[in-house]
Amino acid sequence: MMYKISLLATALCAVLVSPAFANTDTLSSTSDNRGFYIGGAVNKTELGSDDTSGSVDATGFGIYGGYQFNDWFGLESNFFAADVGDDYEDVVAGALTFTPTFTARFNETFSVFAKVGVASMAVVVDGYYDDFTASGIGFTYGIGLNAALTENLNIRLSYDMSKGDLDIDEYGYVDDIDAEIEQLALGLHYQF
Repeated sequence: MMYKISLLATALCAVLVSPAFANTDTLSSTSDNRGFYIGGAVNKTELGSDDTSGSVDATGFGIYGGYQFNDWFGLESNFFAADVGDDYEDVVAGALTFTPTFTARFNETFSVFAKVGVASMAVVVDGYYDDFTASGIGFTYGIGLNAALTENLNIRLSYDMSKGDLDIDEYGYVDDIDAEIEQLALGLHYQF
């Protein structure tokens, strides 16, 4: 776990520092990446908790969109969810995140980004013995690689981690869950 955090911190520092050293005059004159964007993603979502010994994962879907103010700064919202349950119970885990994004462009085609912000998280369990909803506010962070396929169409690979204490509604012996929802996503978006 510490390795992931230190790797993420190193990547975040590199992304945040690189716009200061980049020659943004040449990039901004040949490509304009400002404006709204919206897209969808297929993801591998993993639900883990400090309260349990293991984690469960499944393939899910998501949508995201945002506004890029200039070559290095934007705001983004991301919604993703997956049914990580088994044959005996449905367990849907998801998050709605709001983050500023910091982007470093290598050239007109490739860029990397990092983001950190807040997440509204939920886990819904519907089974024979268990039936409850856990929800709450947490924090999220992520990194990714973006590739421009055309002037308006982009593909990206991203990793997001959302963590928080989720309060359980109407459940007897547990008050809350310390949840971690990870997402590895392949997305496609349109830049207006």
